[in-house]
Amino acid sequence: MYMLDRWYVAAFAEEVTRTPLCRTLLDEPVVLYRTDAGDPVALSDVCPHRRAPLHLGQLHGDSIACPYHGLRFDSSGQCVHNPNFNNPAPAIRAKRYPAVERDDMIWLWMGAEENADPKTILPFDLIVGTDRATAVRGYLSIKAAEPLISDNLLDLSHAEFLHPFLANPGFNSRLKQSVREEGDTVLSLYGINDEPLTPILGQLWDKAPIPRVDMRFDMRWDPPSCLLLEIGATPPGRDKSEGVTAWVSHLLTPETETTTHYFWTFTRDSKLDDDGLSERLRTGISQAFMAEDAPIIEWQQRYASRADQPSVPRRLLPGDRGGARARLVVERILASTRHREDPKGR
Repeated sequence: MYMLDRWYVAAFAEEVTRTPLCRTLLDEPVVLYRTDAGDPVALSDVCPHRRAPLHLGQLHGDSIACPYHGLRFDSSGQCVHNPNFNNPAPAIRAKRYPAVERDDMIWLWMGAEENADPKTILPFDLIVGTDRATAVRGYLSIKAAEPLISDNLLDLSHAEFLHPFLANPGFNSRLKQSVREEGDTVLSLYGINDEPLTPILGQLWDKAPIPRVDMRFDMRWDPPSCLLLEIGATPPGRDKSEGVTAWVSHLLTPETETTTHYFWTFTRDSKLDDDGLSERLRTGISQAFMAEDAPIIEWQQRYASRADQPSVPRRLLPGDRGGARARLVVERILASTRHREDPKGR
């Protein structure tokens, strides 16, 4: 079900502190904390002695103590201290997950540790707040499988009906879409020209008032489930450097087969010091995800388990193409992994 040899977002960087944090990722309970030097650590939350939850224990330097019998495990997962009956530390180890802090997020490698290469972490530097961009972000827990959320994000034609904050009435009759693959990347690109600003882009607009603009909504999907949306508006026919741009990351990490961690960040290049706008964006985007998208997607998940429903979603509309391409990429990667592990197909 999962692409294990990939980097997944486990948390925003500020979530991981000297207080242990437990988060289930790909059906694996993981405890996250920082060493005294500030480096992120990720271990199985399951104590290898009696399966107690390590996140309820305390940190001792760079080690975490099991709350049940006090066994301590260092940042590599090795048991290094046994306070019981003057015995040495047993030769047991908690599973370690390679952890890297990058672009304000903690990334974990969920596959074979020897295959972990930080150079393969997807770049999301565009969403980091700088002196030229301002970011707001949030976390959502969605009671649905990750592919349903990716389908939703790659199909922006639903915005006209579900998100009045994001689209104008009659949007889809004027919207142009193209979908293409570049290697394992799927690009779902939407554009609409000579159109009044949508509500969200109207709030970002910091140029002279203008009645109509060209707008773009370009989504990039990369495996395992990392999406980056670029939205922007320009005076008709002009280069995007003459308008406004925002980047929205949607980083999806399966919690289980039917629940998903959803980390989002919205970064804009206009009105950088407008704190009121930042709060309106934070509220509006959270509203779009939790009150508008999530109920639909969670009902899709409920209905997907019904025996009278097809196992694969129907692809009837142009907006369905992005999600279909992404699922084919996943199937291709999983098939390649199975072939490497069992070339004879036994």
